[in-house]
Amino acid sequence: MRFGFGVSLVCDDLAAFPGWVRTVDECGFDVIGLTDSPALYPETYVTGVLAAQNTSRVRFGPRVTNPLTRHPIAAAAAVGSLDVLSGGRALYGIGAGDSAAHTAGARPARVADIEEYLLAVRGLLRGEEVVYRGTPLRMFTEPRSVPVYVAAAGPKMLRMAGRVADGVIIGTGVIPEVVEHTLSLIREGAESAGRSLSDLDLWWLCGARIAESRAEAEERMLTLSAALINAHGQVTLGGKLIPDDVLPEARYLVDHYDFDAHIKHASARSNADLLRSLPKLREHASRRYVIGGTPEECVAQIRAAGEAGARQFWWTVSFPDKMEFVRRFAAEVMAPLRQPAPEPAVPTATTASTMD
Repeated sequence: MRFGFGVSLVCDDLAAFPGWVRTVDECGFDVIGLTDSPALYPETYVTGVLAAQNTSRVRFGPRVTNPLTRHPIAAAAAVGSLDVLSGGRALYGIGAGDSAAHTAGARPARVADIEEYLLAVRGLLRGEEVVYRGTPLRMFTEPRSVPVYVAAAGPKMLRMAGRVADGVIIGTGVIPEVVEHTLSLIREGAESAGRSLSDLDLWWLCGARIAESRAEAEERMLTLSAALINAHGQVTLGGKLIPDDVLPEARYLVDHYDFDAHIKHASARSNADLLRSLPKLREHASRRYVIGGTPEECVAQIRAAGEAGARQFWWTVSFPDKMEFVRRFAAEVMAPLRQPAPEPAVPTATTASTMD
């Protein structure tokens, strides 16, 4: 089976960002995600210009933006410009809002609002006239074919993504039972619109760390694990395959999550500490959202997820040693997974006579 790999680079150093994206491109990753949380990180379309100018092969775009902070015309103009600048390598990821919504004093967007916004942006990019919130809109620039991805974790969002999106950025986790359940929901949505899973580009959002042990990797990824559980709970924790005995701790984390420290590893107020204080949730989240351990363990975990149906993985890289991780993961995990399978042995005449 063929695996794909992407990274979302949390931009905590704008001056270093051009070098980061060059390294990702050179190391053979397939996609780069750009964070879009204006109160916490540099402007996503500034980092997008840097990505366009400093890469030659990799696809890139917001992972993810939202319907709350940009009008559809502004969004279509921005991502369309990146597509022109990069020679057709842009993509557009959209979700409910999470930290971008919270820091703007807004609630996460509803599924119906995300769908309306997605259709408006995609239509505008294609040069169509669209109606958004009752108002006809159109653009007068050259049409662009930019794929639109939905970040989804809940049943309603997964079905909607299957019905209308070009791809799905899946935040449900990578353990086999969750992968299989998630694919069934996307398939339901796709089939309701006369489509199939093969019509969608599916990516699994999770964390990865190479470490001396699985336990060490889980510990180093607690900040991201906390963020993913919190994202699950922004609307409801229902239907998210969180065990009943873990749900009270999940609700506590959502109620006490610190958005000012969202996926920030060096913050004085740590969401990792919050997750450490919730032992059942910590075990569940780490198992569900983290690929980690020695390179050999990482390879085995990815293969197990692949057998369940997850073939493309999009890591969130928010920790300080970003490029060390990118280089080592490419060399020690991606390379073995992308080696062609050995050809089956052909019996020789000697072997055949021995078997007679």
